[in-house]
Amino acid sequence: MDKLDKLFDRMTRDMLHYFIAGGLAEPDGLIRTVEFYLSFVDKGKLSEKLLDKQIVEDALIHHLPKHMPLYIDESFYAYQILLDLYNALYHENIISQEDCKELQFFIYLNKRTFLTRMSNPNFWSKTKLAIMDEWREGNFEIEDPYNVTDYKLDKPTKKVYPDNILQFPKSNKQTTLKSYVVRVDLKGYKPPIWRRLKIPAGISYGRLHRILQVVFGWEDCHLHSFFVDRKESIGPKESGVAEFSEAERLIDEDFREGVKIDYLYDFSCEWEHQILVEKVNQAELEPVTFAVCLKAKGTTPAEDSKGHESWKNFDLLDLNKRLREE
Repeated sequence: MDKLDKLFDRMTRDMLHYFIAGGLAEPDGLIRTVEFYLSFVDKGKLSEKLLDKQIVEDALIHHLPKHMPLYIDESFYAYQILLDLYNALYHENIISQEDCKELQFFIYLNKRTFLTRMSNPNFWSKTKLAIMDEWREGNFEIEDPYNVTDYKLDKPTKKVYPDNILQFPKSNKQTTLKSYVVRVDLKGYKPPIWRRLKIPAGISYGRLHRILQVVFGWEDCHLHSFFVDRKESIGPKESGVAEFSEAERLIDEDFREGVKIDYLYDFSCEWEHQILVEKVNQAELEPVTFAVCLKAKGTTPAEDSKGHESWKNFDLLDLNKRLREE
């Protein structure tokens, strides 16, 4: 069994999971998506072109929407299966874990464009339009809808990304009389799941990440990123995908009353949190050295359970004990 066969064998279970959980009529659309993607990127050779962001972007937001006929619900699972593809490439020792995380993050950044174009006929080829019309009429006896062997890919010009030249100084202070009161909501749930925290000023986004992991019961085993104004991304420097290093950027750069900052954990499950700065305490009576969970509502879902959630109970006293140790 060659590498490509092993790769598809590993992915079969994920495809069947989406087929069953998503209620898809058949898994063929997911299989064709992976075949098209691999064939377009490097003719199925599993080469370093799979890591070339310019080629990946071209496949993801241009050629897949233009040529690959999928229903809207299939398009969402097609996006998920492309993330799983890079997991499989990593587990088959074809790419490194760092490359896996970087490409998953890159695909996530293009998610909205991909799904928009997959559902908008203005971006479809005439052949795809004709096929989708036939499908709507109930005629599924059509020929292979794509022919990737016709694509001729010149070696793309490498994009040059600017270095992160802004360096934010670390605070040498161990205590501060300034603090922030924030409410953090795990988005998408009713009744809502949220935590109200008092956190010291002068801490880095890296420490804020660890605080959020504690109060929501996450296990810190997936990628994460903060987004300021939905533009600037802040995350681990070693990931190579964030604009600013979470170890170097302090929350004081962005925290003002009324400011909202997004925190995304796990680019596959997409646990989205919204941080609302409710109050800035300029002069506490006592130095603030650690975060405190003032109030908490809602049990949190278990790791990797998006779509089929299992729930974890929490104890406020235990949360605050762990925050003191953080």
